[in-house]
Parts: sequence; C-alpha cells; structure tokens
Amino acid sequence: MRILITGAGGVVGAALTNLLQSKGYDVRALNSRRDCNLENFEDTLREFVLYAPTHVYHLAGAVYGLGGNLKFPADIFRRNLLINTNVVEASRLLHVQKIVAMGTIAMYPAKAPMPFSEDDVLNGPVHESERFYAAAKRAMLEMLESYRAQYGTNYAFALSTNLYGPSDRFDEFYGHVVPSLIRKFHRASSNKSIVEIWGDGSAERDFLYSEDAAVALLALMEKGLGIFNLATGVSTKIKDLVGHLHNLFPEAEYQWDVSKPLGQLERSYDVTRIQQLGFKPHFTLTEGLQRTVDWYSKNLKHLRNY
Repeated sequence: MRILITGAGGVVGAALTNLLQSKGYDVRALNSRRDCNLENFEDTLREFVLYAPTHVYHLAGAVYGLGGNLKFPADIFRRNLLINTNVVEASRLLHVQKIVAMGTIAMYPAKAPMPFSEDDVLNGPVHESERFYAAAKRAMLEMLESYRAQYGTNYAFALSTNLYGPSDRFDEFYGHVVPSLIRKFHRASSNKSIVEIWGDGSAERDFLYSEDAAVALLALMEKGLGIFNLATGVSTKIKDLVGHLHNLFPEAEYQWDVSKPLGQLERSYDVTRIQQLGFKPHFTLTEGLQRTVDWYSKNLKHLRNY
C-alpha cells in the first residue's frame, strides 16, 4: 500500500499520519496547499502521478467554522467543490484501489430524526448555518457514488462529527468550537480578560478526539464500504464543554453572548456501523481536552499566525 493523505497537516490528518507511519505504511502526507494546491487540477494530478498512490485518504477541505460559514459562503462552496472534484478524478486516473473521504455531520438534513442514521444523509435540506459547506460535501459523496456506478470506484465516506486535538486550527473567529474556545480561554487566563461565547450553551455536539478518529479511519480503509458516522455516540452540551475548559483554565472568566447564533441545537448519531468494524473511542472528552490544551500550550509560539 502506498497511501496519500490530503489535509495531513490538519487535526485528524496529523494523527492519521502518525498512526500509519508507526505501523510502517508508506505514506505521502500533503500537509497544506504549500505541498500541493488541490484547487488546481494540474497540480493535483502531478502530485498523484509522482507518488502513484494505491490508496488515498482525502481529508483536505476549506473549513471556516460557524462565523466563516456566515461570512464566506461562496468561497466555502467553490473551494471545497474544486478540491473534492480534483482529488476524486485524479484518484480515478491513477487507478487508486480505494478512497476514504472525509465528509461532515453538517450534511445531515436539519430535520432528520435523531440519532442521525447514515441512510438519511441526503433526505432533505441541511441547516442553514452550514448550508454551502454541506452542499460541497454532499456533492463529493454523490461524485464518489457515481464513480462507483460507472468506474467501480471503491470508497468509504466518513460523516465526521466535531473533531479536536493537537495540530488543530486554533482560530477564535473561523475555527471550530473546541480549538477556538481553547485559544480564547488560554488568552483570558493569561491577561485576565473575559471569554465571550456564542449562544447560551444549550446546543449539543458529539466531540471525537483526533487519535480516536485516526484509528476509525484506518478501520474504514481496511474493511469499510459506503457511509459511516465518525462519532462517539455521546452528546455533550456546549455549556458542559465550557465547564471542562474552565476547569483547565480556572483563572479565566466567561460570559454568554445570547445575541449570536447557536447553530443546530441538537446532534446525536447512530454509531452502529462503525462499531461493527470494531471501533470504540479510547479517550474521554476530559482526557482529550487535557491533551489538546497541553499540546497547544507547548506549541503556542509556533501558532502566532492564527
């Protein structure tokens, strides 16, 4: 197996690269657009030809978080559509044996019954707060299915919940909830400021630590076919997440900004399919947050560009 990983510099990509290399796999890690501009098909195809992968993990994407979803809808849709299309087509041309692609839980219809079941992923419109990011990911799933029907493309598709861990994008404006809050709490703890948090804490999310996600992705490559919820199956209220972070940064104060949007209030997932592959998370939320905060604090000087 010659494994190419797009998005290898991201939170789950870094964990997956470490896991595969520790097991002795031949890995080509594309960490960022500096390694390859996946929005350009010629650049993408050139990279595939040079490395000639037999298997591909497609984890790369243009992610902006809740704030960015509202501000940059066209950029989100265009960039993700280009990236996904180029990677899938290059994989076909190089006769890649299998693709494991990263989707998102945001692809689920806003009114889908809980817990979310993979069979419902395309059965209705998504939540407006993540509409265009979800649309680009839905298009990738449909592309993979069309390629399976016409070319016999072998794929597994992960509907990813909220992932967090080392190497995350700790951007307080356009990052996801865990890394953005870690950045805010760390700063507030240092300068005695107050953390402002969107909403009232009532929204619920499923949080999966990156090392656990990497183990699940390896299982998908080895024996997964079709669509899988990549989640723990345990929902946590944002106010409880904030409580965990406050325990890690006790000197930081926080307040809720109820004028800001909450996003979708509830998200819970049926994880039967991925459990049938033998996957079970190893880290609790408390353990994962502690490890993430430790990594962030140690590497803060390298993250000044955020």
